[in-house]
Amino acid sequence: MLQKLKERYHISRMIRNAINTYPDGICFAATDGRPILANKKINDVCYELTGHTITNATAMWQTLMLKALPQSHEDTKEAESILCRIEDGTVWQFQRRLLQVNKSQITQYEASDITELYEYRNRLEENNRRVAELHNRQRELLRNIVQNNLDKELLSAKMRIHDVFGRLLIMTKNVLTEDNDEQNEWELFSTWENVIADMENAAVATETREVSPQKELIQVADLIGCRVEFQGRQPPERKALLLLYAAIREALTNAVKHAGADKLTISVSENNGRYDVEIRNNGRAVNPPIQEGGGLSSLRKRLEQDGATMSYRYNGAVTLILTIPKE
Repeated sequence: MLQKLKERYHISRMIRNAINTYPDGICFAATDGRPILANKKINDVCYELTGHTITNATAMWQTLMLKALPQSHEDTKEAESILCRIEDGTVWQFQRRLLQVNKSQITQYEASDITELYEYRNRLEENNRRVAELHNRQRELLRNIVQNNLDKELLSAKMRIHDVFGRLLIMTKNVLTEDNDEQNEWELFSTWENVIADMENAAVATETREVSPQKELIQVADLIGCRVEFQGRQPPERKALLLLYAAIREALTNAVKHAGADKLTISVSENNGRYDVEIRNNGRAVNPPIQEGGGLSSLRKRLEQDGATMSYRYNGAVTLILTIPKE
């Protein structure tokens, strides 16, 4: 009997020594917070943070939550992972999980030094923020470049018209004050008509340079005898909208040419940072699979270059399925 007690005592000391030499902190506690076993590391870290070792694990957890870094946990008492920084500057992650042992519940607490990981994550977040700002500036710069080029073209057209208009006024004065034949008068009238037409074009340039791609598509569809119907909100982002209309144009061509369709339905929905698109037609059924080539291959390449995907569904006629990222 004495020998068995010695063996059990020896085994328990070995277990405790093994736990104490474990590089991270660990503690096992009953559901009421009473510590069953805690190694030296977790007691030392908790002492640095609170001024005392673990006497009640539940109370210790609540105290640590009050000292947690703001960005490290949700604002809830049920958080299962928190971060704390001790005086020497190191950052420790505390985790707890519920264990089932022989029909009894035990709470396990762990403490790990994640200082390097925490600093790396902060640097990564800062870099991501700077990259996002750079992308925003680049997008704004591109929009300004396009707008500036349009304005330059419009200004050049106006200057050209003003120059011609001035010379035309002089020509008109000469025709009215001098005796001219009928041929000169008709040339004058023709020149006036051309200048007036140029002035009208310059006046509507601001409106025509922002032509709706939807309006253009519907006009093209009408010319080939197909009606286009939209369901859902179209992407406001320019890149996503351009990808969508590139796919619609290709689907429109194939639906009319191969399936004899006279109606195209485009359904758009938003889901987790992307647009889910279905392009259906009412044409006759085609035998799967679709052999991609030419337009469809070019469309798939363009979509995949911008992080979008394309697939098909056969439910009678072919349905084109797209996923387009918002950014």
